[in-house]
Amino acid sequence: MRAARFPRRRARGYDPDQVHALLDRVADALSGRARVSPEQVRAAVFREVPGGYEQQAVDRFLAGLEWQLAHQALPPTSLRSGRDLLAVELPRSTSGYDRAEVDAFLARAALALDGGRRMTAGEVRHTRFTTTSGMRRGYRVREVDNLLDELERELRFRGR
Repeated sequence: MRAARFPRRRARGYDPDQVHALLDRVADALSGRARVSPEQVRAAVFREVPGGYEQQAVDRFLAGLEWQLAHQALPPTSLRSGRDLLAVELPRSTSGYDRAEVDAFLARAALALDGGRRMTAGEVRHTRFTTTSGMRRGYRVREVDNLLDELERELRFRGR
């Protein structure tokens, strides 16, 4: 959800920063980290800016999120096994999360998805990585955070 993108309008459309701020809050709510009501999603109003997101596409997406919040439904994830988790290719960046730390954590998480070790959604939520800069390239922060959100949802779905 945090990685959601929408078609842009040449004319005026919803402010992408405001849309993503709401999506971040809803993602936190679906992960149990925050409270957002379906009514708050329905009542959301976004500033219109040139080149913003197409309003109808955003509104359709938000209607689905409103339903998920109302029914406490966790969206399905693509992480059915440890193999699925390890198959995700994380892009590298000149400043990002330390690759060795992320790889070690994902290896432990893959074992947990396959039943070989215990890991909870709370552990995923509270995981922190060292950041890198300069010559030591790391994994791009946003993509790692998106993957951790998905892993947390999968573990919650499994009752962990």
